[in-house]
Amino acid sequence: MLARSRTEGSVISLTSSSEQGGSAEASSAHATPRKLRPFQSDSVLGSPSGRASTPLPSKAKPLDDVSSPPIRPTLTTTNVRTYAGQSRSFLVALPQSQAGTLGLEAHSQGLIDNTEATYGESQEDDFEMRESYTELRERWGVDASEDDPRPLSPIQASPSPKGKGKKRKGLHEEIPMRLLPNGMMNDLKSITELRSKGESRRFLDEVGYLFEGLDAKGALGVRRGSALEIVTKLCDVEFARRAKAADFLGRAWEVLRETGAGDGDKILDSILVFYAALVTRDPSDIVDLARKSDFAATLYRMLSSLERSNDPLWLISTNAGGVELKAAGISKAENLMLGNLHRLIRKKSGLLGEDNIISNRVLISQSLAAISSSMHNITHLTPLLHSLSLEISPLPSRVRAYTSGLSLIPPQGSTSFMDTPSLLHLDNCLRLLDSCLLGSWSISSEELNVQNTQLDGLRKQAFADALLALCVACDIVCLDIELVDYRTVASRCMESTLRVLINLTHDDLLWCEAVLKNELSMTAVMHLIVMAQRQRRMLEKQTETDEGDDGDGDNAARCLDRMCLALGLLTNLVQASPDARTVMNSTLLDFDCPARRGCISECHCPGRTSALACLAKVYAQHLPSSNELDMVVRGHMAVLFGLIMDRAPVNQRTLLDALPGISDREKLGGLLQHAQDFTLFYVALTRKVAEARSRGENEGSDGIDLNMSDPGYASTGLTGRTLRDTKGEAVAKGVVSSLKRLRDQGVS
Repeated sequence: MLARSRTEGSVISLTSSSEQGGSAEASSAHATPRKLRPFQSDSVLGSPSGRASTPLPSKAKPLDDVSSPPIRPTLTTTNVRTYAGQSRSFLVALPQSQAGTLGLEAHSQGLIDNTEATYGESQEDDFEMRESYTELRERWGVDASEDDPRPLSPIQASPSPKGKGKKRKGLHEEIPMRLLPNGMMNDLKSITELRSKGESRRFLDEVGYLFEGLDAKGALGVRRGSALEIVTKLCDVEFARRAKAADFLGRAWEVLRETGAGDGDKILDSILVFYAALVTRDPSDIVDLARKSDFAATLYRMLSSLERSNDPLWLISTNAGGVELKAAGISKAENLMLGNLHRLIRKKSGLLGEDNIISNRVLISQSLAAISSSMHNITHLTPLLHSLSLEISPLPSRVRAYTSGLSLIPPQGSTSFMDTPSLLHLDNCLRLLDSCLLGSWSISSEELNVQNTQLDGLRKQAFADALLALCVACDIVCLDIELVDYRTVASRCMESTLRVLINLTHDDLLWCEAVLKNELSMTAVMHLIVMAQRQRRMLEKQTETDEGDDGDGDNAARCLDRMCLALGLLTNLVQASPDARTVMNSTLLDFDCPARRGCISECHCPGRTSALACLAKVYAQHLPSSNELDMVVRGHMAVLFGLIMDRAPVNQRTLLDALPGISDREKLGGLLQHAQDFTLFYVALTRKVAEARSRGENEGSDGIDLNMSDPGYASTGLTGRTLRDTKGEAVAKGVVSSLKRLRDQGVS
């Protein structure tokens, strides 16, 4: 009765093999094995009778009839030969012609015909001819990429009415004609291009495991190890070349950021800044990376939180003790990894010299200084000034310690890192600030007030005193024999400091007064001018007699640059503040001062004289030269002398007594001629530079970046510089008129 309750009258029954005593198995050699019968009995149930039942007319049972349990749709599929459950992927659909081989009676065909239409359609689709992989690739356009040299197939596949992808035969479309560049006979790739594309794909396959190890959901140790392996491989020149060709650098930066680098983890952050510094080795790579990602914003955010006490690589480089490392939050395991990273940077990267102290701050500022100035904006100024102020703060005390007999740079120790500034980091930050002051950053006219407010706050924090102390410290390093290893970076840092001072004091009385209030200012500036002139003359003599080294010519040119920068700063002070003329006349200096410790703040040499007399001697040494640079220098000094003597009888008498010549009229005539020549040169130069900027050239004659692509830069930088150039021309012409008046009227 239980079997009958599960069997409807409309369902055709099969003779059970167990009730037939095996007769059904003997009657047909093709009978289905017993293991498959349960799958058949779910849809075609056997009769409890031992006799073969006769076919009955099929009758659809109403959906609302609940007299018998419903048949599950998943078990109604008929004629399926399988080797496991329905979840397996190798189910085989058999055609209806083989229904007899499964022990079905002739009337079973009626049952199949009366099943729901959806199952019939599904069976019909299974018996259709499937498309080949080649046809599918053509229909879905797998090979129709811009790098595929083969033209598209003329036969376009179209989906069948049932959506299974039968092709309509006989439909041909014309192959579109491809337009090729001039001189190209065909669109086939060259062997070099194909080889390069293949190498790039193989390279990305090889490094794919590195990206898998950087999964943000992975363990922290795995992510750190994978990130360290990336920068280790990038130290290899060949790997870096292949990475650039495969567009690996941009993808690696994104993956490193996604895995948590730059978000506070000391190891990942250190690896990220090292990676950024590695990319800066090629200017084209850093430009692409800075434009595609949050490169500058991330580095500036990391820089704002770093100082000497929590800089991981700085602590490792300065051999900080366990207490300092623990205070910085660095565990023993992290200390080991940072040590490995430090050795990698020192020995394999080639980024820093043996004498430079490695730090996260240095790597960040070096990377930021390498990108285009237009990539920086007003939001980056705050972290830059913050880091610069922290780094430069120990220098005034170190200079005072040096004048009292102590060492300028404290000896290495567990706590010496707190008082040791990084000259390389200072140089990078000063170059960034200089580009901002020149108007090269992407700062609109509305944001200039924000910039001026921040600079005013910096001035009130005695930043001018710190810059002057930096100049003095760099000068000491350049002259001290014990610090010869730091001379190169100290010389660059001094020039960067002078450039920043020139921009800050240009037509700004408050900044000029802040500089003049410092007791080191006038002595330091005059000493830089005199010492640069002396060193240049000595190097030039050695070059002429072949007694010097190969680099003496370059060193002489660097001395000339340093002297011109110091003269520019002195000109700004004299032009903006009348007090500067009085301070110059009262400042005493020996032209041959060896710059001992006691002469840092005030020269105590027996042969000291007025600073104006020392300037006159420098001017006189440029008179016999026919070199174009010397002509520019003496012309600039003639304009400076005109400013110093304007309405200052004491300064007039001091200078005229020190200048070479027979009479005051002759001396003034020489100054007038040199000032006129310099004015003509200055006007021609400024007009040439202005024309270069208006044409949007990237590089001017003076080596200044003239990228005018940014609208904000065009509205601030170009206008500001044009006004400065116009005012400089007016000042030079005013000096020429003043010298003419003095020559004609005579000096009282």
